Amino acid sequence: MRFASRTLLFSCCVAASFSSLASQRWWQEVLSSTPYKKLSEQVQHDGNWYPCDVQIGETENLGRSFCLDEFSYYQQTLYGEAVFEEKKAQFSFLTEYQRQTLSELILNLRKDGLVMRSLAIGNEQYDVAASLKNKSAGEVDKEVVLLINRYSPEIERSMVWVKADEFTEPSPHVVITLRSDGEMIELRLTRF
Repeated sequence: MRFASRTLLFSCCVAASFSSLASQRWWQEVLSSTPYKKLSEQVQHDGNWYPCDVQIGETENLGRSFCLDEFSYYQQTLYGEAVFEEKKAQFSFLTEYQRQTLSELILNLRKDGLVMRSLAIGNEQYDVAASLKNKSAGEVDKEVVLLINRYSPEIERSMVWVKADEFTEPSPHVVITLRSDGEMIELRLTRF
């Protein structure tokens, strides 16, 4: 009997792990250079996403809409929606604001090979790409950290992230905006 219960527990853990890996797989595909048409088909047939009627932000819903009840981005649980248009997809993920959650999302983006391209906090804006033309990476890092630390974590902020290998591209194929207003955190990804 003990063997059967251990086997059942092991099977449940393996099933949960595969489910988690499957959801991570589509995320990695979104960040990859997979052709847009193939990516669109993969997400729509993934099994985690289901058709729904949504509007991302203030824009009119012109494409096929899909919702995701729960997405584990590393240890963070996000709820998402995606709209597939002819040549781009917009993914929007939400979670309740917590300081630790915001910090971990920033860390997770860095783990996935993304770099900050610009930052806006309160009334201040910082263009990382423009600053790197005149300053060293160390100086820019220091200025970004000082700007972030100058404001309370609950102050509205927006950070634009791109893949490191597309940092200097005028039109990267993946753009992520991480927004926080002290109540909600939104991770919005636009994939061309």
